[in-house]
Parts: sequence; C-alpha cells; structure tokens
Amino acid sequence: LKAIERVDSEYVKKITQKIEFCLGEYLFAPIKQCNKKKLKGRVNTHRLHVQRKYTVFYKVMGAKGNRFAQIHLIMGFEEAHRMYPHIDL
Repeated sequence: LKAIERVDSEYVKKITQKIEFCLGEYLFAPIKQCNKKKLKGRVNTHRLHVQRKYTVFYKVMGAKGNRFAQIHLIMGFEEAHRMYPHIDL
C-alpha cells in the first residue's frame, strides 16, 4: 500500500475499506458490492477488484471455521489483467 500511497493516496483508504468489507465481513458471501473471483487454473488464488482501478490478489487460508484472506499482491487494474496468466502466489 505504501507504493500506491505515493502515487494515489486517496485510494489507499478505499482499498483498505474494500478489503475489510469484502475479504473480512463477506469473504464467502457472493454480494454485488464485491467483485471477487477465484482464478482458473490456480490453486486457492483469488482476486478482488477495487472500483476497476486496483486488483487485490489473495488466498483463503486457515482451517474450516477459522478461515481468512491472506493478501499477496495489490496492483493496478490494467497491469493485473496482463499478469493473470503469470500469477503464482
């Protein structure tokens, strides 16, 4: 987030709020406010779009009943789409 803050400081708060909401409160709920998806061909690798400006790559970790999202990478939306075939978390 520090690298994003240098370039786009107003979005750091939005990214943090979206992560808390979508990957905290609604990790397993399919709700329209959260544009999240499991990446095909990747083991336990998911992505969350933040207002079509940034993409958060994460894995769901922990034992059943105590699962959480472990964030691995946050990058610009366009860059993330180019990286999809190469993402290996």
